[in-house]
Amino acid sequence: MPLIRDIPTKEALRYLGMGRNGDLNPDSLALLNTCAARLAKESTPKYVSAEFDIDVDGDKILIGDTLIRSKGLARNLKCCSKAVLIAVTIGPACDRLVKRAQIKSNLEAAMYQALGAAAVEDYIDFINEEIAADYAKQGLYARPRYSPGYGDLALSHQKDWFRMLDITKNTGITLLDSLLMVPTKSVTAVIGLASEPTKQTKHDCSECTMSKTCFASSERN
Repeated sequence: MPLIRDIPTKEALRYLGMGRNGDLNPDSLALLNTCAARLAKESTPKYVSAEFDIDVDGDKILIGDTLIRSKGLARNLKCCSKAVLIAVTIGPACDRLVKRAQIKSNLEAAMYQALGAAAVEDYIDFINEEIAADYAKQGLYARPRYSPGYGDLALSHQKDWFRMLDITKNTGITLLDSLLMVPTKSVTAVIGLASEPTKQTKHDCSECTMSKTCFASSERN
């Protein structure tokens, strides 16, 4: 099954370091659109999610039977009684296309990397929206999603996500010893559920450990 929505090429331009209104020459723009169409067609998106009861006490969060320490996540989940853990991937096509493109064109390879990043973010946005809509019918409001490696939530908690969701079995994503995922265009996150809405709708990039070096962060701020 190909991607559900078109890849947001303006976001891909931002990942390429060009900003959302990057000025590409006609040939490069045509190449970007060709790469986007091919990646969208060859991608095989999958996801898995599950609901867990949670308890927040200071900087300690109990999600199911898993104890996590994170001040940032505790703030995000304040007043939440439940949370949804989620893992998504657009499949191995992007990694394969990048590898092939590196043989002939660094620009094309970079485009596939950027398009893949934009695609997986858009895909998890779509799934996030679906989850939020489903729980809204139950009178619960979804908090902004929060991922291992963001803020002070240790990347090592990827192991907890993989165990609790049986991610490899359900999506084909594997976790390397380095804590990176394969396919690389994969994302894990937690979505808090509260009985009251929150005014915050997006991540504050300043909390991220990569905020000083990430181009995407500078574009948002």
